[in-house]
Amino acid sequence: MNANLKHYHESGFPSIEGWCADQLFDAVDLLDGVAINKKGGCMEIGVHHGKFYILLNQVVAAGETSYAVDIFEDQNLNIDQSGSGSLEKFQANLVAHDVHRGANTIIVKGDSTDSGLALDQRVRPGSLRFISVDGGHTVEHTVNDLQIAARLVANEGVVILDDILNHHWPGVIEGAFRFLATSPVLVPFALGHNKLYLCKLSFQAYYCNLFSASHLFTKTVRFHGHTVAAL
Repeated sequence: MNANLKHYHESGFPSIEGWCADQLFDAVDLLDGVAINKKGGCMEIGVHHGKFYILLNQVVAAGETSYAVDIFEDQNLNIDQSGSGSLEKFQANLVAHDVHRGANTIIVKGDSTDSGLALDQRVRPGSLRFISVDGGHTVEHTVNDLQIAARLVANEGVVILDDILNHHWPGVIEGAFRFLATSPVLVPFALGHNKLYLCKLSFQAYYCNLFSASHLFTKTVRFHGHTVAAL
């Protein structure tokens, strides 16, 4: 396993509040180990206290910029009550556990559906290796955030949608299906540990085969018309 991931798994990950399976270390390590998708930072929409954001940022190279987007204490914007983030705790966790100690992180405070955040201007389209979508769990937020991710992720990059099969948040899977019904170039390739993994259509077979050949693989399944690796 990547040394930065291993260190975080042992020293910081258990102490940060959040919902994130241990197997995600193996998934991110697998994605980091391929010959493609080496340039760019990461972004997470819906950071909470940074448990998964810091995991992703551990494999981001020095000199690359990553972005953390969350409403944090503006809980009046949390219309579906899908989390209660803390900017203070997130910043403290970055300093304590992030390999970059927060130096490469740009924090964007606000609702991802707010066009005033101008994420397409803050982040160069196609510049991010990894994007985690874990913000508002409504249908509308999910569609919006996947559309943002499709524009900002690198051509070889990976988008990871949280709570895809969580029965407490059915807006996520409905939003994912509505997004996929538009025939986007961002499509799923793996499903597991409460996450849906997506990439650009040209790399779907590459990443599906990667996960299918790994120890995480259980079987292949169909998800909205695509063959994906179930983990």
